[in-house]
Amino acid sequence: MSQNTNYSSVTPTQATKLEGDDKRNYIRNLFDDIATRYDFLRTLVFLGHTSLWYRQALRDLQLQPGEKILDVGCGTGESTRCLNRFYPGIQIEGMDLSPGMLSVARSMDADSNYFEGDVCSIPRPDCTYDVVVTAFTFRNFPNREVSLAQMLRVLRPGGRLLILDHFYPEKPVLWRNIYTIWMSKIVPQIVRPFIADTTPYRYLAQSIINQLKMPDFIQLIESSGAKVTNTNTYTGGAAGRLIAVR
Repeated sequence: MSQNTNYSSVTPTQATKLEGDDKRNYIRNLFDDIATRYDFLRTLVFLGHTSLWYRQALRDLQLQPGEKILDVGCGTGESTRCLNRFYPGIQIEGMDLSPGMLSVARSMDADSNYFEGDVCSIPRPDCTYDVVVTAFTFRNFPNREVSLAQMLRVLRPGGRLLILDHFYPEKPVLWRNIYTIWMSKIVPQIVRPFIADTTPYRYLAQSIINQLKMPDFIQLIESSGAKVTNTNTYTGGAAGRLIAVR
């Protein structure tokens, strides 16, 4: 798909239900199209809160120099750079499906190793990493169960999996309604001056609305063989973190 493609073959709501190669291709093309504007528009859409959520979710991990970290779906590398700043001396790699996003990441961070890869088939041996992090990406994975199995596979026994993602606020109802209007109605208008096709941001809203609830997320992770040891929510439930141990 090109920058001018209107993604007319599938609606944003339908896209949230895609799996396998259909989801993989949709997500790759979508993020390639918006890569150069991604960081600016994300700051605009979430009013700067994503950087706050990174700090809240990543500052208390107590990572040690020499520990090996994989950042799955690293995008433009903000989470990778955050971890490098918070924990000097760690060995971190960033993996993403989108060549366009990786190009931006490399241009901003020449010191970290970024590579193209699919979470459903991570090109690394078993038990490679001490920690696997994935931030604001799980909704976009081609297959939930396979993705979790792969992230756990590359973790050493006792290693930690951290998932940070957007969630659909449940309570209070007023906040849920405000959030729904903001994401579904206002955000597409905010980004319109900066992007030819607002479909990526209409998909973003639908992917959050259709996101798993936290109890369902915990059940999914634990059915994959890991133990959830910590959960947190931020900004009234608009974002959340889960930490699980293999």
